[in-house]
Amino acid sequence: MQLKPSPRAIALYYFGIFAVLGVYLPLFPSWLQAQEVRGLAMGAIAATLPAMGLIAPPVFGFIADSLGVRVWLIRAACAGALVAFALLALSSALGVALGFGGLFVAALAFAFFRAPMFTMADVVAMETSLSSGIAYGRLRLWGSISFALMAIVGGALIDTARPAAFPATMTAALLAAFVVSWTLPAGDEAPFQRPRQQRGAREAAAAPDVEDSVQQRARALLRSRDFRLFLAASFLAQSANSSYDLCYTLHLRDVGFPESLVGVAWAVGVAGEIALMAFSGPLLQRFAPPTLLAFAFAGAALRWALLSSVRWWPALLAIQPLHAVSFAMMWIASIAYTRDRAHPQILATAQGLFSASAGAGSVIGMLVWGELYRRGGGSLTFGVASITASTAFVLAVTFARSTRRSLSGSSVFSAGSQYQE
Repeated sequence: MQLKPSPRAIALYYFGIFAVLGVYLPLFPSWLQAQEVRGLAMGAIAATLPAMGLIAPPVFGFIADSLGVRVWLIRAACAGALVAFALLALSSALGVALGFGGLFVAALAFAFFRAPMFTMADVVAMETSLSSGIAYGRLRLWGSISFALMAIVGGALIDTARPAAFPATMTAALLAAFVVSWTLPAGDEAPFQRPRQQRGAREAAAAPDVEDSVQQRARALLRSRDFRLFLAASFLAQSANSSYDLCYTLHLRDVGFPESLVGVAWAVGVAGEIALMAFSGPLLQRFAPPTLLAFAFAGAALRWALLSSVRWWPALLAIQPLHAVSFAMMWIASIAYTRDRAHPQILATAQGLFSASAGAGSVIGMLVWGELYRRGGGSLTFGVASITASTAFVLAVTFARSTRRSLSGSSVFSAGSQYQE
């Protein structure tokens, strides 16, 4: 399959889907509190996002690799997420109280379709970067820019105390993302027709061979010690990071951070993320991804330790650039490692496995952080997160030492280079 969306179309799609997260992540916990959902119930609903990140990416990744489709899965995922929030917005506008069960189902449906919206975008971006020569980070940073803008605008304009305001804004953002997904050309993708065409062209026995090849390569990847250590470290690190997604806004407000600057605080962190992604190419040419992962986990441990102890709001704002290390460096290095480690035939599957590992960590974290925050506030929550990230650091050091081959940089991040098997 020759799928060659333009870099501009991919950057635009990243901009669209991260606008959705720019509304969802900063405001969803506050909106749930306004609906009288707190503690373990809030954690359970919030955990649907990473929970589906555990289930959906490997499933969609295997389907994508087996059928040779990318863009059609993206469009289907955008449509499903849009329908889920449109129904939630409608019920809120009509004054229908859904209760815990209804909110959980709505969040679960959105989370299931949201996962492949992002995972498959990374796969398409990685593949396109090889043919275009434009580094992955320079495509992905447009998502971070969009997230920052929406965090500022949403925090200032959306009143989560109004039941319909948040779901209506989410519906509008998802509609925009769905429309933008059609700017990604599907190339010669033909879902539901491709398997029949292959069987007709190669004889009926050829298609099972292709499927077996994907399965065998995936099993071989999972049997490698370095990849398993990578998945374990990703699990721990994302478990710690999920404390930020769920509790950061609540913590800022509890320590007296100015309400009007909450969105700005999120945006400052994302600004550091954007800067690191823009210059990630030289960084990955100089250092192996496992080394960068160890450094990122150490930075995350420091960040969460500071959040657990600092109370002065200007200092809290000054801590935010560490987001470049705790998230952006972790993400870029993880994508680089996955792309280098996986055969091109199972790239979507490998990316799905990484996303699933990170999603599993977030699930555990979300279930724990909400209750920890209720009991001990930000000091307890981010203190435990710091210990968790420190454990990931230790594991990453072991992982870096045991990596079977040197991964000094990825063609995805360095313009002009070619993939080497």
